[in-house]
Amino acid sequence: MGAKLFTLKMKSVAGPLAGLLLLAGGMSAAEAIELVQPGTLQIVTTGNAPPLSLTQADGTITGFDVELCREIARRLELEPVVSRLEFSAILPGLAAGRYDIVCSSTARTAERLASPDILMSDPTIENFTSLVVRTDSGIDSVETASGLRIGVVRGGQEKKAVEIYYGDKNTTVEYPGLSEEILDLKNKRIDAVAANAVVASYYVADDADIKVITPGLVVEGMSPYSLGLIVNAKAPELGAKVNELLAAMHDDGSFEELRHKWVALD
Repeated sequence: MGAKLFTLKMKSVAGPLAGLLLLAGGMSAAEAIELVQPGTLQIVTTGNAPPLSLTQADGTITGFDVELCREIARRLELEPVVSRLEFSAILPGLAAGRYDIVCSSTARTAERLASPDILMSDPTIENFTSLVVRTDSGIDSVETASGLRIGVVRGGQEKKAVEIYYGDKNTTVEYPGLSEEILDLKNKRIDAVAANAVVASYYVADDADIKVITPGLVVEGMSPYSLGLIVNAKAPELGAKVNELLAAMHDDGSFEELRHKWVALD
C-alpha cells in the first residue's frame, strides 16, 4: 500500500450539517426517507477496490466511498451498516430491496444514468479507464496494446470499454475483483488489467513490478468518466438527500478533506 499517498486512519469529519437535519414540521430527514430498515443506512460495497472500497486485515470495510456513505449516514442520524458483495451481485441486490445505497467505485455511465431502476448521485470522483501491465512487459501505451489477454471485473464497465476500444484485437478474462486480476497479472496468466485509474494507482504505488499506462482509454460516454453513488429508484427522497449532502460537504470543505485522505489521482 502506498503509505506516502494514502492514509487509512479516518477522523470524524465535522461540518455545519453534522447535527440533526430537520424538515418542515419538525420531521427529521431520515424519517422522510423510505429505508430498508428504519434507523439504518444499508450500504453495499465490494471491499476490494481500494482506495475507494477496501477490507482491512481485521475485516473492517473502509475506503473513500465507504467513509463518504458513513458520513452521509451520520448527517442523517442513521446507523451505517456495511455489507460486502461481488460487484456483479450489487445492483441486483439493490433492486431486490436489500440495500439503500451502493458505495463502490461505480461509473456514472450513460446507461446507468438513463436506467429507470437506479438513481445515480451527482459526481464524486473524476476517473478514467486504463491498463495495468507488468513493468517489464514492454507495453507503454494503450494505443499499441494488441494481442493481449486483459482482465476485467465481472459486471464492471471495463469489459465493454475494452471491447469498444480494441475490437477483436484483444480478449477479456473476467474476475470477481481487482485483487484477483493483479495476482494473475503478476503470475503472467494475463497480459494486462483494465481498471479505473484511481483504483489502479493505489495498487501500483509501492509495487515496482506493475505500472498504470497513461493516458488511458478514450471511449465516448465511458472514459474519461465520473464516479458516483447509487440509490434504488424506489427511494427518490434518499437520492435527493444524498445529492444535498454531497453539495453541503463540498461547501464546508469536508468532501475535499476526505478525498485528499484517500485518493492520490487528481
